[in-house]
Amino acid sequence: MESPPPVDMEKLAKYPFLKKAREYVSSLKLNLAGIAGHPLYSASINMGKDRVDQAMRGRIDAKLGDKLSCELSVMSYVIARILVNHTGARQLVWRYASAEAENSYLFLRDEKNRETVQEVMEDLGVKVAEGRMHFKDFLTLSVNLAKQDPKWKLVNRRMDKGYVSVEEPEVLILVRESIRLKVLEPVDTKNIPDELKALSREIAAAYIKKPLDVKLDQVKEETIPPCVKAMLASLEAGIISHNERFILATYFIGRGLDLECLVKVFSRFPNFNEEKTRYQLAFLIGEKSATKYSCPTCAKVKSYGLCKAECGIKHPLNYRG
Repeated sequence: MESPPPVDMEKLAKYPFLKKAREYVSSLKLNLAGIAGHPLYSASINMGKDRVDQAMRGRIDAKLGDKLSCELSVMSYVIARILVNHTGARQLVWRYASAEAENSYLFLRDEKNRETVQEVMEDLGVKVAEGRMHFKDFLTLSVNLAKQDPKWKLVNRRMDKGYVSVEEPEVLILVRESIRLKVLEPVDTKNIPDELKALSREIAAAYIKKPLDVKLDQVKEETIPPCVKAMLASLEAGIISHNERFILATYFIGRGLDLECLVKVFSRFPNFNEEKTRYQLAFLIGEKSATKYSCPTCAKVKSYGLCKAECGIKHPLNYRG
């Protein structure tokens, strides 16, 4: 009877979302309490917390090297997903999933073994043949990309008989989006050990933002329209489009916020760059340009697909709850 082929632990550490990685962890026959009490694998608990911290800063440092390092890296991915899901905070789960997707994307981009790239794509169910992808699959994977760049909108793509043309450099970007969706899948955290609950609380305390720090005498929460509240949520989650940024900025400019308050609002973006943000906002206010920009009308907001409710008004600045 032939023995099973050796497990490529480095590959699993690079791409811990793979089915083979899940199977490997299951083969250890350890529940979470067993991992916490294991003389070697218990290190994955704190590594999972560190993995989340790294993800919140935008870049995960996957530990590669010997077999144990790779094992712990795979297990830290499992622990990290449990920790962020237990917080119940959508924006944290999104930020974590985005960092994991970016981490694996960089590995795939530098991957010399094309069979590994194909294996990852097959595992995720990403099907691209002769530079074409079925439009339904393309829509699923490009929904976030289209918010950032109109070239990903289906209307701007070549399509023939239900298949969308995809250029080679775009394939891995779509794979990255598939990884993000994979990591975003919910995780059951009902019966996790107290140690993990405590770590999850630490993560929540460190990264869940408090209510907006704006002058309440200028902007009360109940007077912010649903569309703007949704844009604030997108800002916190790090998935905000250019149009949403513009509307947010000009809306709060119209509500009388000064530059410092505006910068505080936009500081909630995960990859906040104060210098760049301050310059852009000063430009919109008119300090760096000859024009003070105005908030778009509700009709314009609807044309962008950003309207969230029929408020019975014609302009976001007219909303008063």
